[in-house]
Amino acid sequence: MLAYLISIIYMMFSGENVFTMGHRKNNAILLNDSKRKTVGKTILFTNARDEKNIREWVAHHLLLGFNLIYVFDHKSKIPLSQELNIFKKGVIVERCEMDGPIKMPLMMKASKIARDAGADWMLYLDADEFLILNAFQNIKEMLKYYLFADSIAINWLMFGTNHHKKEPTNGLIVENYTRSDLMLNKHVKTFVRPSQVINAITPHYFVISEPGRMLSINMKPMQSSKSFNEWNISHNKCAAFIAHYVYQSEESYINRKINLPRDDNSLFRQMEENIHSKHNEVENVSVKNKYAERINSLLKSLF
Repeated sequence: MLAYLISIIYMMFSGENVFTMGHRKNNAILLNDSKRKTVGKTILFTNARDEKNIREWVAHHLLLGFNLIYVFDHKSKIPLSQELNIFKKGVIVERCEMDGPIKMPLMMKASKIARDAGADWMLYLDADEFLILNAFQNIKEMLKYYLFADSIAINWLMFGTNHHKKEPTNGLIVENYTRSDLMLNKHVKTFVRPSQVINAITPHYFVISEPGRMLSINMKPMQSSKSFNEWNISHNKCAAFIAHYVYQSEESYINRKINLPRDDNSLFRQMEENIHSKHNEVENVSVKNKYAERINSLLKSLF
């Protein structure tokens, strides 16, 4: 079924009018270009501030097959370079002292870094967002299904607090937070070809040269609803999702989300009411069972 959908989308994209959508800043990647035949370098970016679980986040995504993970350390009290120096390759940390809304400027900087590095694909996540692959072993296996696309939107799955008021003293995020919604959230984060990026106006996607090449993971055209993919499906039936550990414990939520300004508009959030009643709908150990042992093994091997 997936192969059939891919062939249909490919035929849609192969029409004569695909590349006649007006003047664009970037050159479109033609259908016969070698970049549409293979998956080359892939880079994951984030900006993080005082994220105590950044090692876990980096280890998880290295295990998924990213060639490079690039972390913008935004004013962390303990520099993240000290936390991440256990990784001898595949990780770069750049200190960032910017004030104000930093997210979109850093997304654009990331796209330039990725383009200059010759990356075929990049993804920009927050450090509480973990890419989860249900139908694939690694990201390059996944991206091979979307060679005709220039961006690929992947839905959030919201995880709750597991009713933790205090942050657990031991264990990974994926071990300690095993309650989530059953169904995917409509918000997305987006893989993109950096060579096609024009602008970043929201954390959820990049503006690209050919909006007709914006797809969701379930092959839905995304040019008209770029930040949202309405998809009524449970987390265990989709090909991939972004596990969003939005609160973690109540203590972490206050420290990470309330005491610090937002990175996209520099405003402070209001404390949400009854956070323990949100996103704790079902017991969901799928992420823990699939990834925790491998993450722990990698981290132990680095010491």
